Amino acid sequence: MLEPGEQVETTSLVNLSEVSFKKNVVMGLAAAVLSGGTMTVAAAPQPMYLATTGERLFLFQANQVFAKPDRHVATFRIKDVKRSEVKRGLVKHSFVLFDESLGSALRIFFPRFAKSELDVVAGQITMATV
Repeated sequence: MLEPGEQVETTSLVNLSEVSFKKNVVMGLAAAVLSGGTMTVAAAPQPMYLATTGERLFLFQANQVFAKPDRHVATFRIKDVKRSEVKRGLVKHSFVLFDESLGSALRIFFPRFAKSELDVVAGQITMATV
């Protein structure tokens, strides 16, 4: 997937969606009631691998059994995207990635332990002006 001379600069495990605590509680209670108390469930966001080069940002679905990328999900040219300000939380950090050519936005969540990867990725992408 890399072009000649292109090298991976950073990789990180990320999430592309947030599952709220409230939604988890409601789903768990519904499953417990419907199963007569024999089963409960919890929603979890789909983990993704993010990789960047000097030119592009790649997203791959993570294989949770073998801890490796499963399939390619998306590629963005870094010069064609912008990002929001980084929001730093207690458990995770995030920013919104805007692709103006497609008219779409994607929130990317980094786990707290991936702060250095977040800083590298955020530093590569131009911040959107309001």
